[in-house]
Amino acid sequence: MPAVQDDEWVVAESYPVREMEANGVTPEWVEGKWLNVAEDMALIPENNVRLIVENGVCRVEVSTYLMECMRGF
Repeated sequence: MPAVQDDEWVVAESYPVREMEANGVTPEWVEGKWLNVAEDMALIPENNVRLIVENGVCRVEVSTYLMECMRGF
């Protein structure tokens, strides 16, 4: 599989970090959930999931390849 290009990422989940922490959830936990999904889909997790935390918002982005698998394409 070729490397994922900058325009081949979609937001899978996005939450304010403050709300996550109030509910006992960490950005790393949400990322781990998607890393497991990528592994279950026989994709290389580290190449298909990325975590971005900026301006108080946690965003997990996944490759279009992973999202297409999730959608059944």
